[in-house]
Amino acid sequence: MYKNRIIEIATYVVVGAAIWVVSPALGKLLDSLYFHYPSLFADSVAVLLTGVFLIILGMILVVWTITLFKTRGKGTPNPKLPPRNFIIDGPYRISRNPMALGGLLVLLGESAIYYSPSLLGLSLAYGVVIYLNAKYVEEPELKKRFGDQYDEYLKKVPRLFPNPFKSHK
Repeated sequence: MYKNRIIEIATYVVVGAAIWVVSPALGKLLDSLYFHYPSLFADSVAVLLTGVFLIILGMILVVWTITLFKTRGKGTPNPKLPPRNFIIDGPYRISRNPMALGGLLVLLGESAIYYSPSLLGLSLAYGVVIYLNAKYVEEPELKKRFGDQYDEYLKKVPRLFPNPFKSHK
């Protein structure tokens, strides 16, 4: 049990550092090499507020999904300690990968706040990676673990981006 707790905490630390420290630092480093932007942050209040909004929305999704993993799923976001129970509540009603979507929104918000085309590029690359990982790694594993219940879920809920024109009851 102690080992599992260490793995879980390490997951949060590593992923948090990647999103909050490494990605923005790498983005600004690449910006300074290729784009020569003089300021650290966006000059536009509208751009800054958009970034803050995206970060808040993303963090709500991340915290909400982690909470669901722990309370209803009886597991963690780490693939080594996955949820034991299938979760279709909360944000999982509108996206099969709301935690990854939340991380993407945080990165997009950071790219706006830092006014960083490089971080925007890294964010879009992350979006492609999470999409492909969901399709070719996570979904086959979840089909094995949860069977027909997961197959029905695949038919009803989009992989990443919610469909605003569909009822999500």
